[in-house]
Amino acid sequence: MAAFVPEALDARYVVGFDTDTLPSDRCDVLVVGSGIAGLTAALHASEFGTVTLVTKSEVTDANTWYAQGGIAGAVGAADSVELHLADTLVVGQGICDQAVVRAVVSEAAEALAELETLGVRFDRAASGEVALAREGGHSLPRVLHSGDATGAEVQNTLSAVVRRAPGIRLVEDAFVVDLLTAEDRCVGALVMDRGSHAMMALRADAVVLATGGSGQMYRVTTNPLVATGDGVAAAWRAGAEIADMEFVQFHPTALDSDATPKFLITEALRGEGAYLLDCDLKRFMPALHPLAELAPRDLVSREIERVMHRCARPNVWLDARHLGAEFLARRFPTISEGCREAGYDLARDLVPVAPAAHYLIGGVRTDIDGRTSLPGLYAAGECSASGLHGANRLASNSLLEGLVFSRRIVRALERERVRAKPTRVAAEITTCGRADPDAARAALQVVMSRHAAVTRFEVELVGAAEAVAELAVGLGGAGPRAIETRNLLVNAALTVAGAIAREESRGTHFRTDRPERDDERWRGHLVWQRGAEPRFEPVTAEETITSQEGDR
Repeated sequence: MAAFVPEALDARYVVGFDTDTLPSDRCDVLVVGSGIAGLTAALHASEFGTVTLVTKSEVTDANTWYAQGGIAGAVGAADSVELHLADTLVVGQGICDQAVVRAVVSEAAEALAELETLGVRFDRAASGEVALAREGGHSLPRVLHSGDATGAEVQNTLSAVVRRAPGIRLVEDAFVVDLLTAEDRCVGALVMDRGSHAMMALRADAVVLATGGSGQMYRVTTNPLVATGDGVAAAWRAGAEIADMEFVQFHPTALDSDATPKFLITEALRGEGAYLLDCDLKRFMPALHPLAELAPRDLVSREIERVMHRCARPNVWLDARHLGAEFLARRFPTISEGCREAGYDLARDLVPVAPAAHYLIGGVRTDIDGRTSLPGLYAAGECSASGLHGANRLASNSLLEGLVFSRRIVRALERERVRAKPTRVAAEITTCGRADPDAARAALQVVMSRHAAVTRFEVELVGAAEAVAELAVGLGGAGPRAIETRNLLVNAALTVAGAIAREESRGTHFRTDRPERDDERWRGHLVWQRGAEPRFEPVTAEETITSQEGDR
């Protein structure tokens, strides 16, 4: 494991500044990001301290809004924490942290009930009980949903509550350039107004990163334009540990269209009985896995890719026609409308679908309470590597992770409040590059999509690493767009380095030159830290449950 982030990306800070000359403000807790993780953290932290929530767009513009399927939780009469635990561990391919999984699934019912108290409306069955859907990898229905727009319901509800909360200062259209550190502690963040590019220093006793993923590394993604891996890159530069970056989950069924981001077609549609068909209009998943179309996402995505190659087509077909127009319009109004706008009638037409980059499993490494290796810095949601997902995320565990971890972080903060010293932080940076950040971003997306996507091969990964290094040289600009591109390059460098180093196939990481899972050498986590040698940390058999078959 040689050098893994190019020298051109290895600076501690990306712009020059001096906190003594910048406008500044101070709070007890600074939250960065406005998805379910950030909003939940801000609401809970405001009960005991002052909170500033920074988001680089509007508060409602987050990955959470795009989550259609729902939130998993063992709340049904036939379900249990043990079943949810077991499903998560099996899909995670042997490297989940069992203590973390147990904590998250055990707290799900209480956390979900709190969402309802705040105003989130989950669908109800005729009996009055909460309606539960089934998605890939789950042994029974356990996904709470609000139609097929659960993320929007959660995002809009929590955003409204945060806007009304008296103890929360909301700063929108503000880009976090870097985390501020002093005496080996995170003491705040350097923030830039997206319009004027004016900077200010926000000091805090604790910083909670909830910045989402880095789907914009790829040309085809379900992630919005704001998903540029900013939190992971800023934490990397600040010296926090980063883990599991080789694991990037692709969603099997994004609508094959020219739209950016790609329109997601929720797994819940397959949970209700929709089929995947090949170019001969025959189902292909039943022969591969007992759960057929509801097999874990990594298996479904790889099989779709194989079928696309066999058929020489850019897509396979999703068939929901047999479910009926009335049911589809009632249960999946958002999907029905999205398909209609693209020219497809979900009740009458076969819908073209293909895999798209969807979820970053790796990220800023945390413990069971969201602490990172850098004192004063916490992380929750997609930007974190908590140990919940292992090598492959169980469907609809993502919103649950952000919800539960943010609650755990705030409980830890309340117990362990540390006052950060007001220390000057300064950096001298000369930006002389001329390379166009938009051109570099477009080139990166092509490289990652071709060489580090659903399937990988060592020679191509090495070429991708070299291409990332070349794109980083001379990258110009010090505005938000340029820094976003730099952040994407940092995420890509770590993703490719992890994919080269992990000489096996496990979960979402599949090497065609190393197609077998290797528990003897690779059951564990690759951990990266700026200024240190990368290391591999094994997971013992006592720490997790594993299945040699990987999935069931």
